[in-house]
Amino acid sequence: MTRYFGDWPALRQVSFRLPAGALVLLLGPNGAGKSTLLHILAGALRASEGEVKIEGLPIGDGRARQRVGLLAHRSLLHPDLTVRENLAHYAALYGLQGSEVTSGLDRVHAAAFADMAVAELSQGMRQKAALARALLHSPRVLLLDEAFSSLDHRTVEELREVLQAFRAEGRTILASTHTESQLSDLADGALELDRGRLQQRRGCVEAVLA
Repeated sequence: MTRYFGDWPALRQVSFRLPAGALVLLLGPNGAGKSTLLHILAGALRASEGEVKIEGLPIGDGRARQRVGLLAHRSLLHPDLTVRENLAHYAALYGLQGSEVTSGLDRVHAAAFADMAVAELSQGMRQKAALARALLHSPRVLLLDEAFSSLDHRTVEELREVLQAFRAEGRTILASTHTESQLSDLADGALELDRGRLQQRRGCVEAVLA
C-alpha cells in the first residue's frame, strides 16, 4: 500500500501478511511511517494505493473494522468520566452487555481504579484503561502504537501478560515500538520501516505478491 499526504509519500508500496496468533514488532525511526501504517490497517486512514484485508475482508467493510483494536497516542477516553463510564460508553457503541465492561476491566488489571476519573489517573493507569477500551470488543487483531512509552517496569510487565493472553487466544498483534527489548522475547517476527519503505521482514512475516 502507498499513502500520500499532499505530494509527500508517507508510505511507499508496503506489502506484507501476518499469520493469526503472531506478535509482530513494527520498527523504525520517527517519521518512518509506523503510525500512518497502523491507522490505515485500522481503517482510520485510507491508503492512496493498494488495499488492506483483515481475515479476507477489505478494511472498508464494517465487519473488518470491528475485528481490529487500535491503541494509538490518543487514549480516546473522556477525561471527566470514570474508566467504567468510558468503557460502558464504548460497550454501548459495540452493542455489548455490561458484563463485558467488568471482564474488560479485569483483563487489564484495572478494577482497582475503575471508578476514578480518567483525568485523575497516572500514565500507567491511563494506558491500562485505554488498552481495555481497545480490547473491549474482542478484536482479532490488536494494533499498538508505542503502547509502552514512559511506563514503569511493573506496568510494562502487566501489559506484557495481557498481550501474551491475547495471543494465546489465536489473535494477532502488531506493535510499534522504539524500545525493541520490551517485547523482543515475545515477538514472532518484525517489520522495519524507513522513510515510508519496508526495509526488512523478519520471522513469521510473509511477503505479498503483487
